[in-house]
Order: sequence, then C-alpha cells, then structure tokens
Amino acid sequence: MAIAAVAARGVFHLCSTGGSTPAALYRALREPSRAARMPWAETQIWFGDDRFVPRADPLSNLYPLDAQLLSASADGAASPLSPSAVHPWPTNAADAPSAVSAYLAEIQGAAVPHTPAGFPIFDLVLIGIGGDGHCLSVFPGSPLALDGAPVAAGVPAPTHIEPHVPRLSFSLGVLTSAREVLAIAPGAGKAEALARIFTSSTPVADAPAKAALISTATWLLDTASAANLPS
Repeated sequence: MAIAAVAARGVFHLCSTGGSTPAALYRALREPSRAARMPWAETQIWFGDDRFVPRADPLSNLYPLDAQLLSASADGAASPLSPSAVHPWPTNAADAPSAVSAYLAEIQGAAVPHTPAGFPIFDLVLIGIGGDGHCLSVFPGSPLALDGAPVAAGVPAPTHIEPHVPRLSFSLGVLTSAREVLAIAPGAGKAEALARIFTSSTPVADAPAKAALISTATWLLDTASAANLPS
C-alpha cells in the first residue's frame, strides 16, 4: 500500500491512531525485513484524533509512536523515520478551535489532496474500535457522527469511558474520504461492540465505527472479538 502510494503520487500519507492499536504495528515496522521495504523517506504520518494533553503525556497518541517508531531500537539502530514527517495535533494551542484550525492548515500546507467537502484524502486511515463502538474520538451520540458534521472539532472529555480528558478529532467523513481504511479490533473486550456494529439495525450515531463498514476498509478481528458475529 505504501509502496503503491509512492509510485502513484510520490508520497504515502498515513493517518494513524492512538491507544493500544498502533503499538504492535510500530514495532513490526521496525523489524529489519519490513523496515527495509517501507518507503520511509516518502512517508508522512498524521493522526485521526488525539487527547488534549502534552506530547510527552502517556495519554497522548504520540506516546507509542515516539517510544516504538521514533526512538532507537533495542540494538541501537536509529529510527528510519524523520521526526519532521510526524504531524501531531497542536495540543499546545490555547484552545480546541485554535488547535483544529492550525492542524487543518498544516494538512493543506502539506499538499494533502482534499475532497470537495474539505476532508483530507489520506492514503490509509488506521482506526481502533472502542468497547462502546467508537472510533477516532467520535463517541456514540457525538455530533461528529452526524451528516454535515465539521471536518474536525474539539471533543469534550467523555464521562462514560476512560481517559476522561478532552480530545481533538476528525469527524467520520475522514473514513469515507480515505483511499483505504484499516480497522483493528482484537480481544474479547471488543466482541459486544462488534456485534452492534455488524448488526444492520444499529445506526451509525449509536456505533460510530460502523461508518468504516465500507468497500475501502479492511477489518482485522480475532476469534475472541468476532465471537458474537454470525458465522
């Protein structure tokens, strides 16, 4: 996918995620056999959402990337990725509107293609699935799950799920705008949410990750998370 994007457009724009989902991916990308095939010099990394905390905070979506991908490996090998290729949400901004405006401007300045509705067209959007059926920081009942939602916005601290901190997030249109989406949902803790997501009668507003049930998305589940799905 990354190689094909570079061949077609000269750059690979990856929109990553936070939580436990990407840490294993970052580790895998540091393995010599994979690292040698990855077009690091042409890779740019963005984020679908983040917690409104400093980058060094363990709650930040940058924390696993800094630890697994940008740091030296166990054998002392330097990161193959330039720090300047990583584009975090500006959580040092004065407030959420300022942070959102600055991030969207940065994406525009990096010449990421956009849809007519103003959504960036990332080559790959990586998402995890929350136990409540959320993805990005679009929670059940969020205005960002509705048609006509802004491209991105600040999200108040959720009270029903940890951590209880404010967020910055794209709305669900970033999924349908992406060239490809990869949804990763391992473990028994995701089984109930996946059953609701894959039930046709469940509206997207109640299980926002259902917006990723599209032809351009690949879902990676395991036996435990898929336990409640029809055979």
